[in-house]
Amino acid sequence: MITLGIDTSFHYLTLVLFDEEHVLASVQKEAFKKQSELVLVEIEQLFISAGLTPTALEAIVVTDGPGSYTGLRIGLTIAKVLGSLAHIKIYTLSSLHVLAGIEKDIHVLLDARAKRAYYAHYQQGNVVEEEQILPIEQLAKHISFDDQLIGDGALIDRETFYPDYTEHFIQLKDKWILVEDIDALVPRYLKTNEAYQP
Repeated sequence: MITLGIDTSFHYLTLVLFDEEHVLASVQKEAFKKQSELVLVEIEQLFISAGLTPTALEAIVVTDGPGSYTGLRIGLTIAKVLGSLAHIKIYTLSSLHVLAGIEKDIHVLLDARAKRAYYAHYQQGNVVEEEQILPIEQLAKHISFDDQLIGDGALIDRETFYPDYTEHFIQLKDKWILVEDIDALVPRYLKTNEAYQP
């Protein structure tokens, strides 16, 4: 099944074209406030690089949050338009989970602004601590100095690190959620979380 993976949930633009087992073509680049300008051009280039035509596309998996308000809307809109035009299935995947992949033990941290962070903890592709939004000062309760960390580590005086996570879309196939109603597909911002204070 030829599938397009889309993640525009934060300042990277990540796109990957893959079959059941292999990445056929991918791009992962910093595109802060430029995702809407680049996404369609980069998708077209993916198909060219893979030697495929867009008609080969059979499914889309898109991250639905948490993350940037504008970024998430870009990715979901592209998925909805392409999915509707091609009459193919759309799946969603957590933007934090796709960063974690199937690492043995990994904490994921993304800047949520206003001294807050999106956080989750995974082990071998499974959730240990659900994704949530936390004040930065509370992160020390969840992440110790020796813990492996992906994302905006600078928020807690650690290294900011983003791996090449394009293969994670394949690794996490059992975590994809089928979109039953494409019109109801909306971003997940976690703004209703009890820890969130507007």
